[in-house]
Amino acid sequence: MIELRSYQAAAIDALFDYWAGGGGNPLVEMATGTGKSLVIAELVRRLSDEFPAMRVLMLVHVRELVEQNFKALLNLYPGASIGIYSAGLGHRDAHHRITYASVQSVFRKAAVLGERDLVVVDEAHLVPAAGEGMYLKLLEGLRRMRPDLRVAGFTATPYRLDSGRLDGGTGLFDETVYTYGIAQGIEDGYLSPLISKATAAQVDVSGVARRGGEFVAGSLEVAADRITAEAVDEIIRFGEARRAWLVFCSGVGHAQRVRDALRARGVAAEMVTGETPTHERDRIFCAYRAGQIRALTGANVFTTGFDAPVVDLVAMLRPTLSTSLYVQMVGRGTRLSTGKENCLVLDFAGNV
Repeated sequence: MIELRSYQAAAIDALFDYWAGGGGNPLVEMATGTGKSLVIAELVRRLSDEFPAMRVLMLVHVRELVEQNFKALLNLYPGASIGIYSAGLGHRDAHHRITYASVQSVFRKAAVLGERDLVVVDEAHLVPAAGEGMYLKLLEGLRRMRPDLRVAGFTATPYRLDSGRLDGGTGLFDETVYTYGIAQGIEDGYLSPLISKATAAQVDVSGVARRGGEFVAGSLEVAADRITAEAVDEIIRFGEARRAWLVFCSGVGHAQRVRDALRARGVAAEMVTGETPTHERDRIFCAYRAGQIRALTGANVFTTGFDAPVVDLVAMLRPTLSTSLYVQMVGRGTRLSTGKENCLVLDFAGNV
């Protein structure tokens, strides 16, 4: 039997207490690497045991998280009536009482999924406060069938650049009922400490245009490219005793040039972007976790759905004005791993 950590059990108790008091749509804030998948699994198990007719939909945005959360529930609750609806995983199960789904596969499928009592959203910071996004479109369809539908969100970063806090106001979630942050996780010994060293190379963003509260991608990539050679020299110097480097870049072209600069210095490096085919991405991640690749460079990837406890160096060559993105980047290095004492954060971007 899987035993929950004290904070994981406390998060579930907080949800049940909130609903028992008449609450609506709660939010749980838990740092990356503290076991949201297990908490979600135990939540679903308890609800299924106490309310056998309850129909639950568990939503994420990438197939890796569908698979991760699905496996967590099966390990905890082998007899569950559970299905997967994810084109990326080759499953379109909609009739089970518990369905784990990728939002891209189901946002037009409310009628197919049928009435649901509860929707659980992992990485809830991806749900906009308003508009016509996939999450909101699906929830609108589900509420037409079940007006009193409840939604529970889980995230390491309970805020968005465009609308601020996810709870209260006009957003989907009413209240954050439980918080367990990075600092507490490190103090309790469940997360790897983060350390930092000052870097000589720094991206100069003084001339970078801004739009919608964030740097404009094309302008940012030009600025970041100016320090690629110097930054790579420092990554290699600081990372000499580190085994798994993760480099956040400012664009696809930038990620490629950083990868090539690392390779030119004899470092086994690969690049992953949103255009990398699924089978190639899986191959690269597997080789990286196995120690066959030392450095990964990427643009707009790694921040969610990427689980590699071996990461012991995070290099930020991607300036951002988004607190959420910053926390997600450094959070890639907080998982514990055998032989790993801490994770070194090299901030070439002025984010810290």
